[in-house]
Amino acid sequence: MSVGLYLRSFCGFALQTVPCAILLLLPFREEAFPKGKRKAYAWMAALSLVFSLCYPLSVWLNMGRAANSNLDDNLYMLAAIAVNTVLFFRITRENLMRKFSALFIVISYAAIQFFLANMLMDLLPLNKQDMIYNDATLVAYLIVTVLLLPPVVLFMRTKLRDYLELLGPTAHCRLELGFLMVVLVIYLVLNALYSALWIQLRDTLQLSFVYFIPFSLFLSVLLICVFYFTINLSIFRARSEEQAVELALMRQNYTHIEENIEQQKRAMHDTRQLLRNIGTLAKEGKREELLKYIDEAMDYTAISDKRFCPNSCVNGLLNYYAGLAEARNIDFSAQAVCGQLPFSNADITILLGNALDNAIRAASEFGEAVPDSKPEIRFNADIINDQFAIQIENSCLAVSFAAGFQKENRAGDEWLPADAFRSTHGGGYGLKRMEMIAGKYGGNAWFSFDANNRIFVTRLMLPVSEV
Repeated sequence: MSVGLYLRSFCGFALQTVPCAILLLLPFREEAFPKGKRKAYAWMAALSLVFSLCYPLSVWLNMGRAANSNLDDNLYMLAAIAVNTVLFFRITRENLMRKFSALFIVISYAAIQFFLANMLMDLLPLNKQDMIYNDATLVAYLIVTVLLLPPVVLFMRTKLRDYLELLGPTAHCRLELGFLMVVLVIYLVLNALYSALWIQLRDTLQLSFVYFIPFSLFLSVLLICVFYFTINLSIFRARSEEQAVELALMRQNYTHIEENIEQQKRAMHDTRQLLRNIGTLAKEGKREELLKYIDEAMDYTAISDKRFCPNSCVNGLLNYYAGLAEARNIDFSAQAVCGQLPFSNADITILLGNALDNAIRAASEFGEAVPDSKPEIRFNADIINDQFAIQIENSCLAVSFAAGFQKENRAGDEWLPADAFRSTHGGGYGLKRMEMIAGKYGGNAWFSFDANNRIFVTRLMLPVSEV
């Protein structure tokens, strides 16, 4: 085998496989890779390069067996795809729906790359000798990859990442994923049939390859549009539902904060009246009546609302949930050291509202299931090293781990992302929402469950200096 043939075969195979291997990992965040994202990229790229380095040997073994060459090359390609897919599923800690969604997009990219390159190569005035990767094929794959890869990378890192973060194990999502799979299969079948028909007509009628381009190009554009608009529509629908939940939560908390403010105003008004009467009794020298009046006034003006911190939004939320905890016989304690925060009050409301709402619900269920014990919630917030750090510990009976996290350490000493937990009540929205709000400010949301002590811990870190 000549050096030229080896390099040509290696480069052609690498142009097809290496971008696909990298694209598979792009939509997922750092927490999806237990061993680190860089190692995951290195493993996928290395495996693809190994297959690319070995591919020319397969070509050399098939030289002189032209009748079986295409079949053997296709089988080798399928083996490379299968092994890369298995590695992708092994090193990525995500649920199956999200993995399959990313896989469908990458398969679509590979198919469009293949058909566009095959359309383009016949138009290039280059060597088209009878081999898989001739000069025209290599240049065609290079041109198509350069043009197609950047928008696909952008799509994977923005739209698809947003879509995957909203994708959950619901009937609607499964139906949507099934629809995209059917569309992809139809695209592959139509292109394969059309390619076979074109080859037959080209040999018999001596038609120019230009006649092949419009239909295949139309199918590729149609596939891109269907995937793009379906994913966009799903993102819009999910965000509309999120906004409805957020609005309801904000209205609820705003109402209670407004009530607290009104109570404070009434308390201040009553206090002024009491002080006026105390002053009158003092001027008149009625000592015994004054002391008795002061005792009555102290009982009357006993303040039920605590001041947890100077920040009115955080303080209002803590007051509201402290009241809920008291009504449900939950031991609630909070320590918050925070004044003015560089975050939207709406985001703080959603962030802490979801966290404390989950804590109240879990502690209530714990109290009902274990009547002899006292459920508790511990809230701590402080500014530490330019980070607004929040930790919430609450009693929790049990959690359900999502697929891919079943074998994680459950002793409570490992922090896990929102995707690690699956609500038995069809929820799980709160954890994901907290993660998204924290990510908006460049922060993180991590969760842990101590099965021995039955404590669920929420840890939120939001950089103050970067906002």
